[in-house]
Parts: sequence; structure tokens; C-alpha cells
Amino acid sequence: MNLVCANSQFAVFDDLLPQDEFEQFWAMYRRSEFKSVHAERLRPSFRASDGHPYIGEYVVWTQTAIESLLPPGVSPSALPARFCPTGKAYDTLIDRVRKHALPGCADLVGREGRDWVGILGRLYAYPVGSSITWHSDHLEVTGSFIYYTNPEWNVQWGGELFVADESALGQMTGDYTTLRFDTRHETEVLMRSGTGHYIMPKPNRLVLVGPGSPHKVAKVLPAAGDQMRASFAGFFITAPGVGQLVEQLRPR
Repeated sequence: MNLVCANSQFAVFDDLLPQDEFEQFWAMYRRSEFKSVHAERLRPSFRASDGHPYIGEYVVWTQTAIESLLPPGVSPSALPARFCPTGKAYDTLIDRVRKHALPGCADLVGREGRDWVGILGRLYAYPVGSSITWHSDHLEVTGSFIYYTNPEWNVQWGGELFVADESALGQMTGDYTTLRFDTRHETEVLMRSGTGHYIMPKPNRLVLVGPGSPHKVAKVLPAAGDQMRASFAGFFITAPGVGQLVEQLRPR
């Protein structure tokens, strides 16, 4: 694992997994089931113009037994999520992130047990024409992560992760209505500097993003053909955030 870049907003690690484990994760990804990102509900982070990304199942790791973090009367079996240890390649990836990437990034995404108590992730697949618009993460989280599992990526295929300039940190606090009709607040915040960073979806790359940084995924371009931007992405969740997560996952 190699630290490629780190600043006050994000850190980038290449070659996170040994090659055999990377191939095992990709094999699991290919066998996984996906559904439309809007299958459960309309998600305000995605606009109508963001196309049709796909998502996999929720995967949850917690520092202590998940039962101790759940509200009274709520059983893990009642939640539509897979809890670690899963017996799948998720376990190896999450273990390596925790033990090798996170210890040196406590100032960026917080410290396990002190600032956050759990990890929530799921697989994402972005086909041609799909993206995710500018947004900030508003759950009780101390940061987010993206792991790129696609075995190949070409610089002409798009799908870059954009992170806004540090001056926008914590500024994108507008009301995310379901269909995102009004973008004036976002435009005002991001155009003050009008600059930022981009990160390519390089295979076997891990990106950690600190809280409050507006970010987006650029559209996957027609040159990608049938190739998809493949990732496992999610958040580092605080104890109150686990309660919020449960409320989101509970069947209605």
C-alpha cells in the first residue's frame, strides 16, 4: 500500500490490497446483485441528469457487537444489511482499511472508538452516462471512503472524483429536497473559488475524504463502452449515526 497524496481534505492510497486479494474482491463484485440507486427511494444526492447508477447491499462493520448499538426491540435480522464478519471479500478489505490506512489519518476522518464506531459501505456501479452531483455528506459521519475495484480504467472514460476547494469546507448546507430543484446555493458556494481537485478511479485505489468537503463523481463517458466505474464506498459512522442508519434501514 502506497500513500500517493494527502492534505487536509483527502488522502489517496494505491495498491491497497495484494494482487490476489484485489482479484478476489473483483470476483465477488462481479457475482454481486445490484439494483437502481433509486429502487428504495429517490435519493437527493442524485439528480435526474445523473443517469442510472446501480448499488449493492449494505455492509456494516461495528467496533462492538451491533446489538449493543441498536434501539430496544430492533434485531439485526430485521435490517436489510449484511453485518461483518460476512465471510466474503468485504471482511479483508475493511480489515486492511482499518489497520493500514486509517491509523495515520485520524486527523482527517477521526479515530476508531473515539470519534466513530462503525463503517457502512455498499458496492456502486456507474455505467456510461451516470454520475453523482455535488453534495456533502449529512449523516452523523466523520468522513467517507471510496475503494475502486475495477481492474482497468482509461483516462478517457471519465468518472473522476472531484473535491471542491478547501474554502467550501462545511459551506454546502442547503436543503437537499428530493429532486434538487434549486442549485443556487451550491453554485454560490462552489463558484467563490471555482477550483478544486480531481482523483482518477484507478484500480485498487482507496480515497479517504474528510467531513464537510463538497464532492461529486463526474459522468462516465461514452468511450467507456460497457466498462463500469466499480467501487465500494461508504462512511465512518458515529454512535448517534448508527441510530440514524437504523431508522433509514428499518422496513416501513
